[in-house]
Amino acid sequence: MNFREEIQNILKSTERMTPIESNKTIFAIATIGLLIGKENLLEVAHYAFMDLEEFSSRIYSYIDDIQERNILSIALSFLPKELETFILVNIIEIIAKFDLKHIILDLSIYSDLSVRYEVFPVSSIEWINILVSEIFKIHGGESIYNCDCGTGDFILHMFNNNHIEKAIGMVISKQDYYVALIRKYFLNQELEIVNANTFFTPKLKDKVDMVYCSYPLILKYKKEEIIQMLGSWDFYFDFNKRYSANLLWIINALQSIKDDGIVIAFVADGVLFNGIDEEVRRYLISNNFIDTIISLPTGILPSSGVKTSLIILKKNRDNKSVKMIDASGIYTEKRRHIYFSQENIAQIIGLYTNNVNTDLVMDIPISEILANDSYLGMNRYLSESIENAVKLENVTDTIFRGYQLSASELDRLSLNEGEESIYRIINISDIQAEGFVSDDLRQIRYDKTKKFDKFLVEDGDIIITAKNSTIKSAIYRSNGNYKDILSGNLIAIRVDKNKIDPYYLKAFIDSEVGALALKSIQTGTSIITITVNGLKEMKISLLPIEEQKTIGYEYKVNLEKMIDLMKQYKLAAMRSTHIYNEVKSE
Repeated sequence: MNFREEIQNILKSTERMTPIESNKTIFAIATIGLLIGKENLLEVAHYAFMDLEEFSSRIYSYIDDIQERNILSIALSFLPKELETFILVNIIEIIAKFDLKHIILDLSIYSDLSVRYEVFPVSSIEWINILVSEIFKIHGGESIYNCDCGTGDFILHMFNNNHIEKAIGMVISKQDYYVALIRKYFLNQELEIVNANTFFTPKLKDKVDMVYCSYPLILKYKKEEIIQMLGSWDFYFDFNKRYSANLLWIINALQSIKDDGIVIAFVADGVLFNGIDEEVRRYLISNNFIDTIISLPTGILPSSGVKTSLIILKKNRDNKSVKMIDASGIYTEKRRHIYFSQENIAQIIGLYTNNVNTDLVMDIPISEILANDSYLGMNRYLSESIENAVKLENVTDTIFRGYQLSASELDRLSLNEGEESIYRIINISDIQAEGFVSDDLRQIRYDKTKKFDKFLVEDGDIIITAKNSTIKSAIYRSNGNYKDILSGNLIAIRVDKNKIDPYYLKAFIDSEVGALALKSIQTGTSIITITVNGLKEMKISLLPIEEQKTIGYEYKVNLEKMIDLMKQYKLAAMRSTHIYNEVKSE
């Protein structure tokens, strides 16, 4: 619809409207035109000396039906009060050239992906709607419940593709509810739209074949808000904590489907592995409700870096495993955002329907998931193919986190000008991407209590970030002149050199299989967290010691080469600032 961009540009340049306001204006005028007819709309538009109040009055004169007048009232409320007459006329003339019903049913209010929306309805994302609808199509069914349906984009897609015969949509936004109501009026399908001021409504009285949970990912609630919902369930669920709203709604959805029904939920990845929701996950896994988890690409949710997944749930499953699909690398880039093309969707559906395990698909036994704290991230199970796997704690002397040094304490320990100290502090910024620790560390004042001693690193220690936006690791090389202290956002791994070569371990961590092993113990998406206990449990490949030494030697030689090259680069960069004067003075 190129006319949409044309109208948006008109409104943006003259009225400074947001894309949502522009789309609602287009939607409102199309609605009015469909109610009274294009000819009547154009006639009203060209009436001399008309303002918006006069325009509304004349439009009402064409309608007697109470329901249509209610629809008209909603449509008129979408028109900006400051809209000038000549702009309104211009827009009407543009819109009247097109199929008005098509505009109403197909125009996405949230179409501009370059804008950062405060709340972006998941059900307005076209490529996710297509993927979810294809999964529902495979399962089959006549009725669907969509929470949160937003303006009804997903439900309309399901009706337009003949996937369903009836639907229920719940929406929390009043404005989105009004848009969905207008669409319902012109759709002529068995559709119920409910405006609820809380998502925690009771389960459905009449169960449906399919439920799509597409609610906002960040939803805060009070305990009393969920009492009515919990009371409607067919079983008792002990509410011990403030669990994620996403998972509570998944349980509610399971209460609302038929025995052969299916639930698909769009969730932030945190609910797959955080500690708060372990009890809810254990309930879902123990009762064999979780069928498949599809890990989606970061950024597939417009204007957001939140990592997300689709959870597919069913009742009465015979399979005692959960299929995990890694679709995080399946996407198409366009300008500043990513999306699913038809080819991408076909590839993901192929992974979903194929029963063969590959690098992107794994069937994980329920017993194994329960043994791993009901952890539902695929990364936890990717390291099972490691050759001669052993736990890291079996080949280490100690693994410890650094000293939590507050900003005020750091100021107190900072040296005055001219002072020297044998103590230095290692921070995240000192961990070089090439895998070594910078030698230009900050010196701090010696503390007579010797509280730093247990945080001192030794030659050959592997240092890794405990909490950072990316994982950084390095091997510490002592020069013998200083005592270097590890700061609180870093973890040191001190190996038993009789069992494993430290340079071999660093080479393993840097490898693809090592990256998967680290991924299996990390939590968080925007901020990646690694714990001491997680590292102890991490599986590594323990090769024969002679083979370790060969790999470790090659790694050490390559590391020294990189360090030497970086020194040469710094000298060359430094000389660049002096070349002009040097050559000039010759």
